Formats: sequence, C-alpha cells, structure tokens
Amino acid sequence: MASVLTINKVISFPDKIENTVIGKEEVIIEGKSDVAETSFSKGSDNSKNIEGYNRYIIKHSQKFKIEGKLWDKSFKSILRIMKATVYESKNNRDFLFSIGNLKADYIQSAFARLRSKTSIKSEPLEVDLIEAVEKIILYAPDIKIISGWFSELNLPNLKNVMLQGDKVNLGPEWDRFKTTKGAKLSNIELLIDDADFENGVVTVSLSKRGVIFSRRNISHKKLLQISNKIIGILNKELKTKKLKVKNK
Repeated sequence: MASVLTINKVISFPDKIENTVIGKEEVIIEGKSDVAETSFSKGSDNSKNIEGYNRYIIKHSQKFKIEGKLWDKSFKSILRIMKATVYESKNNRDFLFSIGNLKADYIQSAFARLRSKTSIKSEPLEVDLIEAVEKIILYAPDIKIISGWFSELNLPNLKNVMLQGDKVNLGPEWDRFKTTKGAKLSNIELLIDDADFENGVVTVSLSKRGVIFSRRNISHKKLLQISNKIIGILNKELKTKKLKVKNK
C-alpha cells in the first residue's frame, strides 16, 4: 500500500480544537442538490498519537465522476468520502501534515474547503525543485537524486520528460531541460540513506506541491521524520544567494 504525505503551510489555525469543525458546500449530484462536508476533529484514539504532535482526523466528501448502476438506476457521479490523519507539530505550528493513501488532490480539496468555510486555513507548500536539488547536493550527502519529471518544455515533439539514473541531475540533459524557457521540474525521486529500513535506504518522491509519496507502506512516525528532514533542507539558504545579498 502506498503512502502519501502532504505538507500544507498554515495561514491561521485555532489554538485549540475542542469540537468538530465542519465546512459545507452545496453540490449537484445527478441533477439534485446535495451537501458535501469536510470535518476536522481531534483524534480520539490516544494509542495512535505520536510524541510531539497534535493528531487530527479529516473526513471529506467530494463530487466524484464515475458511471455505474445501483438498484437498476444508472448514475454518473457520486459523493465520495475520504479520510486522512493530520498532524501538527507542537514545536513548529507553521505546517500541517496529512497522511493517507489517496491522491493528494483529494486532501488539497479538503483543505481548500476548510480554508474558505472555517477558521482552519492553510495552503499547499510550493517547492522550487530546481533550487531544492541544489540544496540537497550542498547539505544532504545521504540523499541521492535518482529521477526528475520535467513538464511544460514546449519543445518540438516534446512537452514532458522523465530522466532517471544514478546522479541523473549531473547529466547534460538535466542541465538542458532545467534551463529551457518555461520548463518546470514537477517531481523528483529521492534515495535516502536510513538505517531504519531493511536495505538501509528508502525511496520517496517530492512534488512541487509539497507532496511526499512512497510506493511502500511507511509508518506515520517515519513519514513525519522524512518530511521534517526535507523541510529542514528546503529552509537552508544557497551559498550563491548569500553572496548576492553581500554584494548589494
């Protein structure tokens, strides 16, 4: 089972969540009006708590296009319900981390509804992956870049490309695409040294929208450790940027 962690930057967040917070909006399902809800509440099972974090449960219903038949009645859309766990660090309240196994689009839709309808307001963490790669090279010798997805290349017969391989970021094609006008590095795959795993490494991907994805089932505690490691690297300054400031 895959693991998906989203990093959302907090705009504003209540000091305490005492009661379930609910955001609602009207949707049309099969020509009839219905109400889609997003609820945000404190986790009740203390055995699942992780030291240093506040744990919450987010439930979200969203219109989902799918064709089928139920009780001899055809339908083309339903209200799909998803659930994920959200963590807030007690020491750093700048981020909310959601963990589940659904596509990140669903959780971001949930956070968007909360942002517009409730006092819980956050937005996806936007990551400059070109800069992130440079910071990883400088500050994280225990992390290797093993693939990168470039999009919006707008080159003849080439709009998107995936580059893979050991030290892929040091190859000429990488340099070519990262300097192509309008091109974006949308996703990178990282090989991280970690003794907690049987083979001593773990592979995760990082998207420009602050989504960490793994094809393997990773514990919530470990995913939070990995995300905090990545955030720590992203928060570092590049040496070239420091030089520019000094020259001003």
